[in-house]
Amino acid sequence: MSQTPPPSKRAVDLATAASDDIVSDRRAVFRRLLGYIRPLRVRFLWGIFFGILAGAFNGFLLLVLKSVFVIVLPASQGEEIQKVYRPFEDLRLPALANIEFPAPTLPADKEWIFVLIVCLSIPVLLLIRGAFYFLHQYCMLWINLKVLHRLRDEVFTGLMGQSLSFYNTVKQGELIQTVANQTRTTADAGSQLLSALIQHPIAIASIVFMVAMMDPLYTFGALFVFPLCIVPVALISRKVRKAGGKEEQESEGLMVTLHESFSGIRLVKAHGREEFQRERFNEGSLKINKFIMRWRKAMEMSSPMVEIVGALGIAIGMVYAWKVQIKPETFLTINLGLMSIYPHAKMLSRMQVQLQKCYVAAAKVFGYIDAVPDVRDRPDAATLTDCRGEIELQDVAFSYTGDTAALGGVSVRFEPGKKYALVGQSGSGKSTVLSLILRFYEVDQGAILVDGRDIRDYTQSSLRDNIGLVSQDTFLFHDTIRNNLRYGLLTASDEEIERAARLAHAHDFILAQPQGYDTILGDKGCTLSGGQQQRLSIARAILRDAPILFLDEATSALDSESEKAIQEALEELSRGKTVIAIAHRLSTVLDSDEIVVMSEGKVLDMAPHDVLLDRCAEYRRLYQLQFSEG
Repeated sequence: MSQTPPPSKRAVDLATAASDDIVSDRRAVFRRLLGYIRPLRVRFLWGIFFGILAGAFNGFLLLVLKSVFVIVLPASQGEEIQKVYRPFEDLRLPALANIEFPAPTLPADKEWIFVLIVCLSIPVLLLIRGAFYFLHQYCMLWINLKVLHRLRDEVFTGLMGQSLSFYNTVKQGELIQTVANQTRTTADAGSQLLSALIQHPIAIASIVFMVAMMDPLYTFGALFVFPLCIVPVALISRKVRKAGGKEEQESEGLMVTLHESFSGIRLVKAHGREEFQRERFNEGSLKINKFIMRWRKAMEMSSPMVEIVGALGIAIGMVYAWKVQIKPETFLTINLGLMSIYPHAKMLSRMQVQLQKCYVAAAKVFGYIDAVPDVRDRPDAATLTDCRGEIELQDVAFSYTGDTAALGGVSVRFEPGKKYALVGQSGSGKSTVLSLILRFYEVDQGAILVDGRDIRDYTQSSLRDNIGLVSQDTFLFHDTIRNNLRYGLLTASDEEIERAARLAHAHDFILAQPQGYDTILGDKGCTLSGGQQQRLSIARAILRDAPILFLDEATSALDSESEKAIQEALEELSRGKTVIAIAHRLSTVLDSDEIVVMSEGKVLDMAPHDVLLDRCAEYRRLYQLQFSEG
């Protein structure tokens, strides 16, 4: 519509109404994310299974390493290789302690072959563990992408279902940030982080179990300081949650700046404000960097804390090992095992930190998904079919802000098959009437009837399917001319598209384009003139062929010759339809069946041109202003 309404108070905080409740209950976030994973549970369970195998393999590798040490260490000192090897003799498992494996009988100069085979078992086992890890990651990535797609679909569907009052309130850059980036962060919490929270604890548990079986006192002495890690990680998490939330807010602001800079590039260049926009962008970018640095510093602090605590534990264990004089191979195996715990522990500390960011993103995502539109279909809404085009406004009142009335008690009836015009000064309520009939907003008082029935009894989609719109604010997608025209009727054939273009006098300039109807238009049709863009908009409405047609200054961007041709096409298009035209130039609507004169949200009079000229002072004033020179 030509008139941009002010933001509606009814839409304020619509998307964030539920987010505070969500972020205050972290369990609710995970319960909801698990709901997205539940339909994928077979693949998820396979992923968990492979993750458990990959994690448990760490403990098995320690046992193999100990065996290698038993064989390699004596051989490296020139000692004779043991003839019988008992790999489980150090474990506190009586059932396994006496299991033994005889070493192959080889000449002294051939023993290196056996040593080589034993040593090569390590990369082979690592290859097997790597295969389990790959399968685990593959399953989790597959789930992650499925969850991401569903989240984006639900957010986008929810946003598409919102009324215009919602879009008058929010910033489009924030919506883009949520759909593109915050959904990814949320999906990561649902699969990747959950995967890490399973795999790493399993790895730690398997390693601890194995080294504890070898020497429980050594293991206890090395690990009893681990609880000291909990306090700093908890403190860091609070800082990360706060900084992460600020980063998300600043990222939304930066996306808004980007969107406005690109969308308004003509204005930016016309006013020479490239440097001003650059400064706005850099200011937002630096703010984001500040908060990223803040939470990354906090996150990176967790790693050295874990390492320091771990080193302290190993030092205590080494003192114990010196005291009791444990075997070299057992000493090496236990220390390798304990050292291999710390990468997993560090990853877990990072996971805790990253989860804080996920809570913030999930709150915004679920807030938009749960936002209830203020214009929505009733459960028993009917489908509008065989529309005659009769429209009636009964004592309709409406306000965008709740303070100033845009319409005040408007009652008017549009009969099927007739042409009407809405005239009046800017702000008189003309565009509001069309917006309310299209049910972009809900009326505050009264009712709007189509074919004798309240439009709230119809589904929004079926109501709008019966209305064609040609606005002076033409919008064209970055797509082919053919697809832009087909947007009016998705099932239209190429022949129907060409016929509509001919009626709109657009066919000739379309053929003059590099690829004709398959020419890709620039963003918002920037490669075409204003008149050419509007002809495509008219062709789109012709293709739609709806029984009700709204014309909002449909010929405003055309020259006199083109306007005459388009008026003829619109006359042909309007036959048998209810046409309501918004007009600032009275010359374009003098032949209307009836003209509705509006002022300050009220209908002053409604009659044909000649009658209004005699009895309506406001209409006579508008007419004299425009035709005074004549």
